[in-house]
Amino acid sequence: MGIKHFYSYTWIGLASALIDVGVFAILFELMGIGIFLSNAVSVGLAAIFSFCLNTFYNFKKTNHLIIRFISFLLVVVFGYFAGIFIILLSINFLEFNGLVSKVVSLPIVFLLQFFLNSKISFR
Repeated sequence: MGIKHFYSYTWIGLASALIDVGVFAILFELMGIGIFLSNAVSVGLAAIFSFCLNTFYNFKKTNHLIIRFISFLLVVVFGYFAGIFIILLSINFLEFNGLVSKVVSLPIVFLLQFFLNSKISFR
């Protein structure tokens, strides 16, 4: 994976992060839905968006879509739990609010998922 893929992955990731944070803010901060469900829904919607753009635009790997989607989702699930861990640490130990904690988790999860997706989902 070259710098072009990382650059595109970054822009797609930023758009996905906006979806993720926006949905999370609406569900958790405004509607009072629990942190786990709010994060699951926001991550899930952002993941579908990201998979579609990375598959058809960035990596242009349209073969074996079901296998790629499953591996992509496994990376998302791993990132989800890493994100929850970071969010809970930020809330409980740094005393950040939920939204700030979510934003803190994003760059760490982003780098982790780029590495895993480039080695597994889009190789």
